Amino acid sequence: MLQNIFSLFNSRNIDAISMNILSTQVLMLQFLKVGCKLAEQPQKLEMSINDLLNRLLLLQKNFMNELDIGNNHGVITLKYNKKERIYEDNVFANNPAIKFVNMFYKTVSSWMMETIENIDGVDSQLQRNAQFIIKQYIDMLSPNNFPFFNPDFLKESIHTSGENIKKGIKFLMNDIFNGSITTHDRRKFQIGKNIATTRGKVIFQNELIELIQYSPTTDKVYTKPILLVPPWINKFYVLDLTTKMSFVKWLVDNGFTVFLISWVNPNEKYRNIGFEDYVLNGLLTSLDKIHEITGETQIHAFGYCVGGTLISVFMAYMAHKSCKHQSKMCITSATLMATLVDFRNAGDLSVFMTKIFLETIQDQIEDRGILDGQIMHNTFSALKAKDMVWRYFVNSYMLGKEPSANAILFWNSDSTNLTMSMQKFLSRDLYSDTMLVTGNIRICGVPINLERIQMPLYIVSFIGDHLVPWVSTFGSAKLFGGDVRFVLGGSGHVAGAINHSSNRKYCYWTNEKANNRAGNSEEWIKTATQTPGSWWNDWICWVVPKMGEKTKSRNISTWMRDAPGIYIHNELLI
Repeated sequence: MLQNIFSLFNSRNIDAISMNILSTQVLMLQFLKVGCKLAEQPQKLEMSINDLLNRLLLLQKNFMNELDIGNNHGVITLKYNKKERIYEDNVFANNPAIKFVNMFYKTVSSWMMETIENIDGVDSQLQRNAQFIIKQYIDMLSPNNFPFFNPDFLKESIHTSGENIKKGIKFLMNDIFNGSITTHDRRKFQIGKNIATTRGKVIFQNELIELIQYSPTTDKVYTKPILLVPPWINKFYVLDLTTKMSFVKWLVDNGFTVFLISWVNPNEKYRNIGFEDYVLNGLLTSLDKIHEITGETQIHAFGYCVGGTLISVFMAYMAHKSCKHQSKMCITSATLMATLVDFRNAGDLSVFMTKIFLETIQDQIEDRGILDGQIMHNTFSALKAKDMVWRYFVNSYMLGKEPSANAILFWNSDSTNLTMSMQKFLSRDLYSDTMLVTGNIRICGVPINLERIQMPLYIVSFIGDHLVPWVSTFGSAKLFGGDVRFVLGGSGHVAGAINHSSNRKYCYWTNEKANNRAGNSEEWIKTATQTPGSWWNDWICWVVPKMGEKTKSRNISTWMRDAPGIYIHNELLI
């Protein structure tokens, strides 16, 4: 039954989805282990069953009382708008059957989750995996996903004489043919045309990166350049989406000389390319090239997600006396956005970091040498199945609505592969064994100790981030040796990151009184100051004093091709 969820992602290869995305057999086995633990506790099992029966009796009582509101004896007035010739919303939303089903669903769902949480003697990782399985079923069985329990579907079907059903079937057939559920209208976007359009040039390329320099838009720029290091598990243009959501363009327009790494989307030939290669042939090579172009010896590094992890490891490596490489450029300050360095609290992805799961994935990618990007995309979607799957299932197949144009979803579906070596490093060394915290990670034989990083850091996390919990990023501030400014932004991993400075939709929190390298997250948030708008406004006030005096803008004299380059289109050098 759970496999039906994953068939929505790729109906052409259901077996691959069920095995390779989340390895549902492994997760189900762990769920059954939790079930066996409950069976070994008959008294707790009996209490749990009695608890459910009591909740259902209370549900029945509350439901009957609700029907009798206003002494109508359970009768609901169905209002029909004669002028518009439509039924009012209350016809469907207040339908007794629909209301009861929703109340029953919420009651049983909460009971299931609480039962899993309260089983004695269950390992915390095993418990999280069981909760994940239960959550998948809960999301799938929502009454909203079934036609005759969805008020919007009933209303639309009556008002359009079933036209939504015809459209929904058409959308369903198209998605079956294309092999995935449609979440957005891809036809509305074209990379380089209305996505990733900030003017710039590819000024260097090797088998791993294209280095982009963006054209200045101001007469003068800050002396120190800035290097943006995006994650390699997604395309870089999340930082350069539409004009109104482009961090890159905003930087350029504010007088920064901006460089950015565009990572290659690796194929089977890259199977043995790992984290150390990304440090040396990616970040170190980029810094040397920027020095060659600008003549500067100091730079600000800005890392997003694992791009920030890469910067952290690099800075710690360069700070060690046994470092075997000398960079021509020194990172004098850095920003870590939605970045994990302490993977002990790794968010929702920790569900898939058990030893048996990692061994299963490793065996399955051994032949090809890469973890397919579509698998990564499907995994992230499954973590938020309610928003990333069933929402579009309802809108497209039941309501017959055309998918809207959404730049974030366009980027989200533009997945990239992960090399076997990199997948092993991220999942085992960082997530599972948390070797970055223990100091057991080595680059070219040099042990990585984050305390060696003495330069000022700006750490920004997001309150709704399910992949990089802000509590974990707050705790990571204690691992660094220098001054840290911690800021908490609104929204989640992506929307919070690209929240433009002119946008008042979200907010951010700062705490000038708290010591970011002491205390805990609960104390910090209680005394923090909430400010409307984007954290970008706070960040630029922090970074500008560290960027040096202004100088004449740097024009790009030599280049290979126009930005956004070829790697973004999945073209390869080798």
